[in-house]
Amino acid sequence: MEAEMFTRIDTVFLQVIDFGKAIEWYSTVLGFPVRWRDDQGGYAALEIGETPLTLVRSERVIPSSHMPFNFYVSDIVEAHQHLAGHKVKAGPIQDDGTVKWFEFEDPDGNKLGVCHFKE
Repeated sequence: MEAEMFTRIDTVFLQVIDFGKAIEWYSTVLGFPVRWRDDQGGYAALEIGETPLTLVRSERVIPSSHMPFNFYVSDIVEAHQHLAGHKVKAGPIQDDGTVKWFEFEDPDGNKLGVCHFKE
């Protein structure tokens, strides 16, 4: 198999319980515009860079011990303060000398990450 066969991640799926509340939260707090929404099917794709984040309505969310992905930001302190201003549960900023990151939770308890590094 040639390496060029798989050229990108097309979408990331995230389960949410309160579909409408989740769309509102991701749109308002994180600022992700809705690309498309299917209320009957329980799917909504949100714009964030090249790879959309697709929220999937679910009856329950199984919390993960590790965040499934990171959102990259140019200013991690500003991102941390922004989330704190919206009363989002977020951990402290970590720094290993190469990457800075922190974890936070969405209203359904999904662990998500934010990172910054020099590109």
